[in-house]
Amino acid sequence: MFRTLALTSAAALSLFCAACGGGDDEDTTTPEVKDTRSNVSGTHPVQLSLIVTGVPEATDPIATTLAITEEANSKTDLRFAIVGLDCDLTGAMTGESTFKVNPGSCDLAFPTEGGEGEAGSCSVQLSVTQGTGGRESGAKLQATLSGTYSINCSDVVPFPLSLPLTIEIVGT
Repeated sequence: MFRTLALTSAAALSLFCAACGGGDDEDTTTPEVKDTRSNVSGTHPVQLSLIVTGVPEATDPIATTLAITEEANSKTDLRFAIVGLDCDLTGAMTGESTFKVNPGSCDLAFPTEGGEGEAGSCSVQLSVTQGTGGRESGAKLQATLSGTYSINCSDVVPFPLSLPLTIEIVGT
């Protein structure tokens, strides 16, 4: 009697485990992410255009350099630097040669002269909320960033100004 009960229990347990997937050795590993950052990393001469909402004319493109570096200990993470701006921009690869830009900011301070000949300074901040970019095989790098343009020249203008902004970056 105990033997029949033990065999029935073992059979029921085996069926239960098989139904639950217990005991099956399925391959649950994720495929390895391919490091394609070299498709976009490097130093790129670019034209940077600022399109500020509410300002009827776009600025003339600014010739500068965009440096994209690969973050250590990652196969997807990137860091962006724009010559002439102090930037804290990071991002990640989204495809073979495309990337996204995470929220971050770029800052610039420049001296001004007040109405009385007094020295002062203005600070500009480009707050990036999102961005995308990439480069097709053999093509020049391009990116579009969205965010806010803020300028504070308290010694010249009594209040800070902040407007929505689009930054277009095109390789030259």
